[in-house]
Amino acid sequence: MIRLANVLVAHADKSAADALIARLSHNGYHATFAATAEQVAAHVRAEHPDLVLVGDVGDDPVALGAALKRDPECADIPVVVLTDKVRSDQAGEVLDAGLDDLVCWDYGDVEMLARLRPLVRLAVMHGELRERSAAAAVFGVKACSRAVAPEGSHPAILVVGTDRDGVGAMLGASADVVTSANLYDAESLLESRNFDAAVVTTDGDIEGFLAFSSQVRNNPRLFNLPMVMVVDKAVDTVEVYRRGASRVLIRPLDSGILRASVLTMVRRQQLRWSIRAALFESLKEATRDPLTGVYGRPFLEKYLEKRLAIAKAHNRHLAVVFFYIPNIEGVRDHFGDDAAEHLSQQLGQWITGLLRAEDITALYAKNEFCVVLPDTPLAEAEVVMHRIAGVLAYTDFAVREVYQPVKVWVQVGSSDIKADDTLESLLARARAK
Repeated sequence: MIRLANVLVAHADKSAADALIARLSHNGYHATFAATAEQVAAHVRAEHPDLVLVGDVGDDPVALGAALKRDPECADIPVVVLTDKVRSDQAGEVLDAGLDDLVCWDYGDVEMLARLRPLVRLAVMHGELRERSAAAAVFGVKACSRAVAPEGSHPAILVVGTDRDGVGAMLGASADVVTSANLYDAESLLESRNFDAAVVTTDGDIEGFLAFSSQVRNNPRLFNLPMVMVVDKAVDTVEVYRRGASRVLIRPLDSGILRASVLTMVRRQQLRWSIRAALFESLKEATRDPLTGVYGRPFLEKYLEKRLAIAKAHNRHLAVVFFYIPNIEGVRDHFGDDAAEHLSQQLGQWITGLLRAEDITALYAKNEFCVVLPDTPLAEAEVVMHRIAGVLAYTDFAVREVYQPVKVWVQVGSSDIKADDTLESLLARARAK
C-alpha cells in the first residue's frame, strides 16, 4: 500500500494509540506505536518518521518533544502533542518548546488531517532539501541540506474582519498587525505584501468569509498561508476546514490559545520560506539549463533516479508531469531565435512559480518541461498539471521584439511510479500520455 506519510504515535495506553493508528491508516498514513520515551527516541533515530505524535508518555510529553527537537538527528521532524483538552498554559508550553502543534485526541478526521497535513508537507520539504543537496553535490555544487526558522523576527499578521474579539490587541506585542475590515481590501493586501499568517474574524454571514478562505487557498502564491478562522459556536467547523482554514478557534477567544496557535503557524511559515530559499541553492550553473534557467536534464535524471529508489523502497507516492509547448517553434519561425528563447525562459519561470517549493522543474527536451512532485498522489499531480496548463494557455506573454501578445498551447502527460519502474520506463510512460 502506498503511504502518504510515516507517523509515530507515542502513548502509554496502547488501546488508545491503536484507535488513532486505525484512523490514520484509514486515511493513507502508516503509523507505528511506541509506549515509552526510550522507544520513541530509538524509533525516531532508526526510522526518521515524517511526523511524531506524542501523547501520555513519561512525565512530560512537551519535554519529550523538546528533547527530540534538540537532537540534530531528528530536529527537522515535526512533533505534535496530543491532549484531551487544549489549555492555554499547555499551548504556551508547546510554543515555547519549539514544537509544531497541540491537538486533541477526539478531533474528527477532517480537523485532525487538516492539522497534520501541512506538517507532513513540511517533512517532505525537509526530505527534498536533503535529496536535492545530495544530487547537486554530484555536479560539484555545494547546497545546504538543512534549514531552520529565523530567530527573533517580528512577524507580519493580517487581521481580517471587524475584529470584535480584539485579536489585534492580543497579538500586537508579538507581531506587526495590519487590520482590514473589508474582504476585498484584505485580498489586495495579501497580494501586495508578504504576511506570515492571517486571522479571519467572522461576523454575520459566514459564507462570504468561507469564500475568501477558498480564494486564498486557490491562489498559487498564497495557498500555503496559515489562516486562523475565528467563528461562533453555531458554525460548522468541518465546513470551515474544508474551505481552507488552517485552524478554527471558537468564541469566546482564549488569548493564550490564540497567541500560541498563530505564532506556532508563523514559525512554520517562516521555516517553509527558509527551506524554499535553501532548495534553490542547488540551482547553479552546473545543474541549470542555460537557456531556460530551470534544472537541466542531467541533474533531473540523477535526482529522479534516487527519488525513484526512495519511493519504491518506502512505498511512497511520486508523480511526474510533462508540459510540451509545440508552438514555440512557430514563434521561432516568425520572430527568430531570441524571441523563442525568451518565451521558453518565461514558461520555465511560470511553471516553477506555480509549483510548491518541494517540486522540481527541468527542461527535458526541446520545448518540453518535466516536473517531479515528491510524495504526491497522481490525482493531486493531475490537478496541478491542468491548473498550470490552463494558466499558461490563458496568459498573454510579452516577448522581446514581438509587438503583440503571444499565446501558447500546451500538451500534457503524467504518471506515477509502478513497482517495476525504472527511470526510463517512468519517464516514457508519462511522455506517452
